[in-house]
Amino acid sequence: MVGERLFYFIHGFVTMFFLMAGLQRCLRPNAPRLKRLCGYILLYWAFLELKDLLFYAGPFLHNDYFVNLLVLFDMTVIPVVVCFAMEVVCTGWCTSRRLLVNMLPFVIAFFFYIFLPSDALFNALFISTGLYSVVMIVYFYFAIKRHNRFIKDNFSNTDNVSVGWLTLVALMLVACLVLWTVSCYFESWLVDGCYQLALLLLWVVILNYVNLHKPVKVHPAPLVKDTDDAESLLGARLEQLMSDDEVWKNPRLSLADLAMQIGTNRTYLSNYLNSNLNTTFYDYINGYRIEAALRMMHEAGSSRTMAEIAENSGFNSISTFRRVFRRVKGCSFGEYRQRL
Repeated sequence: MVGERLFYFIHGFVTMFFLMAGLQRCLRPNAPRLKRLCGYILLYWAFLELKDLLFYAGPFLHNDYFVNLLVLFDMTVIPVVVCFAMEVVCTGWCTSRRLLVNMLPFVIAFFFYIFLPSDALFNALFISTGLYSVVMIVYFYFAIKRHNRFIKDNFSNTDNVSVGWLTLVALMLVACLVLWTVSCYFESWLVDGCYQLALLLLWVVILNYVNLHKPVKVHPAPLVKDTDDAESLLGARLEQLMSDDEVWKNPRLSLADLAMQIGTNRTYLSNYLNSNLNTTFYDYINGYRIEAALRMMHEAGSSRTMAEIAENSGFNSISTFRRVFRRVKGCSFGEYRQRL
């Protein structure tokens, strides 16, 4: 009895959290697109949670037909989550039409079961949904890598524009799906409670990253004819900007900014960095920044702090400086300074 009451408390708390967080984002004036989308998803999830609470209080708790219907209805949230992830890796992708198209097969399956209920059909739909989830997880694994490669090719600072956090979200979502699957086949207040807590933690993490995330949408650049003279001029101008003008000191420097100063486009500049210098824009710019940091550290009698060195080197945050420094030098800032 105590476990059952605790479960109802957790379930009610999670429902209210989804409802309040969703309303906050949907009703906020001029809310960013991704935050507003999160708000709609949270409201939909709050509806699913409220539906379950009403079901537990009704007379259908041990009716397999109604239980299976609710499970199939819960499955409609999976394409919603997929559309959210697509919006993160491809800003502007999620539209009402695409959302409805992705949900349509799940809605059809739900109504199909209403009129032709059978255990075989339910199991087939359940397995199909599981396979769909696995395929989407694999797809987003490569989509995240592709997107992060694009970010490194176009930005010298990846804070809040990288979507690596989706990997953590995907792992947490898998854990939620496992708990949800177990709860579908085994009645246990403990498992149900753990699922609700895992779901709450998942959305706390998502909302934290969404609040920090800065969507990136880059329009295709026109192609530039690749010639030896153009390549030579590009290399000379690039060297001038990096060595003489020290454009790398700009913490917000992007590939498009640098290409504009050179007088070319970002596609050609990116190809030049990848093919001729065998590096990405991110690594190229941060290489200059680390060299500048090392020069400051080697100054006689230097007492500059890590924050001062990071800022004067063009890094916009200490965390990015630490991460890049360790990757380039193979040790931490403090360890390197002790060796001087």
